[in-house]
Amino acid sequence: MSTQSKSKNSGRNLKVLFTVVCVSIIAVGVIVYFSTSGADDVNEPTTIADTTAVQRAVTVEDTTAAPTTTAAPETTTQKAEDTSMAQSDKNTPYKSYYEYPVSEAVLQGYSEELVKNDTMGDYRSHTAVDFKGAAGESVKAMNDGIVLNVYNDALLGMTVEIDHGGKLVAKYCGMDSVSVKKGAGVEIGQEIGTIGSVPFESGMESHLHLETKLDGSFVDPLTVMGKTE
Repeated sequence: MSTQSKSKNSGRNLKVLFTVVCVSIIAVGVIVYFSTSGADDVNEPTTIADTTAVQRAVTVEDTTAAPTTTAAPETTTQKAEDTSMAQSDKNTPYKSYYEYPVSEAVLQGYSEELVKNDTMGDYRSHTAVDFKGAAGESVKAMNDGIVLNVYNDALLGMTVEIDHGGKLVAKYCGMDSVSVKKGAGVEIGQEIGTIGSVPFESGMESHLHLETKLDGSFVDPLTVMGKTE
């Protein structure tokens, strides 16, 4: 081989080597650049995002959750209504003053013995007093009290039941109209309705059928009121 050919080959080899070295340097530079740039991008979001996310989550969750756990439930108070009449010296059975519910005239008195009932055609006890009165005449409360019930009975007719205190309960039977309601308070002498008809005594003159019970047992209305026939 000639000297000229050797020189050409040596020159070509140097060029290739130089090119390889340059490319390597450029590649290393690119790798270093992107490595440094990527690290900065990763570090910054991680630091900011982590700290702010933790702080916000703790602050918001704690402050908003607290009221729901400490809020007191609402309560309502309901006033209890009186269901019975209190006793006093003004409504003591057999001792206090009681007013006649209609007039003093009595058509039929109290009897625990069997007596003839012309309307029903049989004999039965008459545990009540029938006070004479015209149809539509005013019926008055014989003492202060509380209305326990107002209802229509097949035998007694329209009935007003009143607790007059001292365990004394009166039934005003055979009413035509009623001017009081269940649960209402009444005063002595107050009108509670008007006289109508008593179905199982319809054969008699117009009257008010008055029944009284003391502690659950029938008693003579006139006796417990301190009246005489």
